[in-house]
Amino acid sequence: MGGEPANNQPSSVRSDWITRTPKWVLLGGFWAAQGIALYLVQALIYESQNGIDVTIDSTGGFRGILPEGIFGQWPSFENYTNLLIDSEFAIMMGMTIAALTIAQMIFLLPVRRPGLMGNRGHGLKRSLYIAGFVIGGLTLAAVMAIGEYLDTVHKMDFGFIDQFPGGAYFGVGIVVALGWSIATPMLFHFTRPGRKEAVLARLSKKLFLGTIIEVALLIPLDVMVRRKTSCYCWAGSYWALTLCGFIGVFALGPAVFLPILAKRRKTWYAGHCGVCSYDMSGTPDALRCPECGTGWKNVRSRTAIETQ
Repeated sequence: MGGEPANNQPSSVRSDWITRTPKWVLLGGFWAAQGIALYLVQALIYESQNGIDVTIDSTGGFRGILPEGIFGQWPSFENYTNLLIDSEFAIMMGMTIAALTIAQMIFLLPVRRPGLMGNRGHGLKRSLYIAGFVIGGLTLAAVMAIGEYLDTVHKMDFGFIDQFPGGAYFGVGIVVALGWSIATPMLFHFTRPGRKEAVLARLSKKLFLGTIIEVALLIPLDVMVRRKTSCYCWAGSYWALTLCGFIGVFALGPAVFLPILAKRRKTWYAGHCGVCSYDMSGTPDALRCPECGTGWKNVRSRTAIETQ
C-alpha cells in the first residue's frame, strides 16, 4: 500500500512523458507546427503552380503531366520568399489556419476532462455539428468533381446556377447545408454511450478515411482536366482537391491526439466514476458509485463479488 504511487497511477504510466506533459502543451505544440507547415507548404504549392503558363500537351502522358501539371514547376528561392512575406498571402493563410485550428479545438472540447457521456450527451453536440459540416464539405467536393466530369467529358452546361442570387456561392451553400442536415442527425442517432475520446476517435478516423478515398478518386479526374488546359484555377477538380486537403488536415489533428489523450486517461477511468467523475479510489470494492448510484464495477466483477 505505502509503496504504491499516489492517485492509483502505476509508476510505468507516471514516467511516460506523454502522460506527464500537460495536454494543452502537446496540443499547442502540434497546432504551432501545423500552422507553420501549412503556411510554408501552401506557399510552395501556390508559387509552383503559378509558374505554369503553357497548355500541357495531351500526348506527353504522365511524364509531361507530373512535373508540369500536378506538382508544378519548382519556384525560385526569391519568388518563394517574396510570397512568404506578402501581406495579402499572410492574411489569407492566417485566417485559414486560425479557422482550421479553432475547428479542431471545438471538435476536441469534449475531452477537456475525462468521463463518460450519456446517451446523445450534451458534451458531444458541438463536435457532432462540426463533423456534420465536414461531411457537408466532403459532399461538396464530390458534387464539384461530378460537375467537372460532366462538363469536361459530356460538355454539360451548368450556367443556370448563375441565375440564382449569389450565383455559385448559392449552390455551394445549398450543397453544404444539405449534406450537413442529413449527416448530423445520423451522427446523433448512431452515437452511443461511451468514452468521449473513443467516439471522437472513430469519427475522426472515418472522416480521414473518407477524405483519402475522395482524393484517390479525384486525382485521375484532375490529371485529365490539367491535360486539357493550363488554366485550371477555377476547375471543380482543383477546388475539390483543395477542400479535401483542408478536411484531411482537420481530421488528422484529432486522429493523432485522441489515442494519446485516451492513453493518459486509462488510470483516471480506473479510479473515478465514469458518469459523475466521483473519486472512487477510497471505495474500490463498492458495487455502485456513492455519489450518483451508477454501477461502478463491470458486470463480471459485480457477479464475482455478489457470489462470494
